[in-house]
Amino acid sequence: MHDHGHQAIPHGGPIAGPVLMIPAAIQSGIGELGKHGSMINRTYGSSFRLANVLCDIPLIEDGPDVFGADDFCQSCQLCSKICPVDAISPTKKTVRGEEKWYIDFDKCLPFFVEHNGCAMCLPACPWSRPGVGETLLAKMARRKA
Repeated sequence: MHDHGHQAIPHGGPIAGPVLMIPAAIQSGIGELGKHGSMINRTYGSSFRLANVLCDIPLIEDGPDVFGADDFCQSCQLCSKICPVDAISPTKKTVRGEEKWYIDFDKCLPFFVEHNGCAMCLPACPWSRPGVGETLLAKMARRKA
């Protein structure tokens, strides 16, 4: 990018820069917000790390990719049941005027810090199992039809 005369500033994730990566990634079509508070990608589930590059290149804007993860999370309780501190709400809550999945970080972060990590919710998510995403998409499409 620099070689072509554009500014580009890389940022690792998840909290290492001036951009909240999950909302930006959802708006750019990378995935949907999951009940566990992370993003679910239709292919990789939540088994990936986000990073971003802030740049001044004129890009064509994508939109959100709504593929059904949100609907799936409505009935799935795996992540909320496995959470050792009950930080994952089983239902959506109103957060800053928007109805969405809610993680109680006052419960989550102390446990995370004390145990040098957690993320038990991510591998529990069926979308994060290799090859499962496409099967779930096909199953949900059959149910809708």
